[in-house]
Amino acid sequence: MSMDLKQIMDEYAQLPFSLGPVRCICTPPGHIVDGYRTYLSAFIIPFQGNAQLCMSENSYELQSGKVIHGCPGKWLTAKNKENSPFKFFTLYYKYGGHDSSYMHCPYELKINFTPKLFSLLQQLANFWKTPDTKLSLEMKTLSYSALSEIFLCAKSMEKIDNHSVIEDAKKYIEHHYMQPQTLSDLGHKYNMSGKYFSEIFKKYTGIAPIDYLISCRLKQSRRLLENTECSIKEIGKSVGYEDPLYFSRQFSRHYGISPSKFRQKSIIIM
Repeated sequence: MSMDLKQIMDEYAQLPFSLGPVRCICTPPGHIVDGYRTYLSAFIIPFQGNAQLCMSENSYELQSGKVIHGCPGKWLTAKNKENSPFKFFTLYYKYGGHDSSYMHCPYELKINFTPKLFSLLQQLANFWKTPDTKLSLEMKTLSYSALSEIFLCAKSMEKIDNHSVIEDAKKYIEHHYMQPQTLSDLGHKYNMSGKYFSEIFKKYTGIAPIDYLISCRLKQSRRLLENTECSIKEIGKSVGYEDPLYFSRQFSRHYGISPSKFRQKSIIIM
């Protein structure tokens, strides 16, 4: 499913849920989980080794730097991928409502696994080995701190990923401006909704993606008007505008002068 980290974080901030045990699990080389039906929600946080996890129709590669969210009612199977142990933490929780988009769905987060996160999970796992009621309040606080740290680590990685995505998107637009492009098309290319893609594109570039597309088209049209004898209709079509009148309106709006007058002015200057 398409991920929106902000929406995920908002759900955990606004909807009631209760955190459960944290386990630190080490599976031996070649270990296979034949399959069982999940009954709790959980975050699976690998920190050593590699494994393959399937939850019904969803398949995930388990390795450090990823967090997999599991939910009730899924058929789970797993297998170590290497001839070495696979180690991971599992943070369980319960949510009994039905108005969540993410708590009832499996999904994957990329995280920057920090020493702080490891330390929090390790403390919680040690507590749940031999629970002490005197420390229950402290452990509850630590559990929410661990969950918060997971999302902060994911947010940190998202910033890195988003920056590289936008740089790639800019290059894609610069090389494909002549093709039909919609906001939805561009978002889909990067597994985002058009609205979310537009938000992060503008955040990193200061301009909306469609405006950037128009800018690329019109810059190229200027070069063609200055350096070729192609007709305005041909130039408009070559940069992505099938309708020459619409091309002329876009050019005039952007540069304050029509394509024909821009060409005349360029000839006079030359």
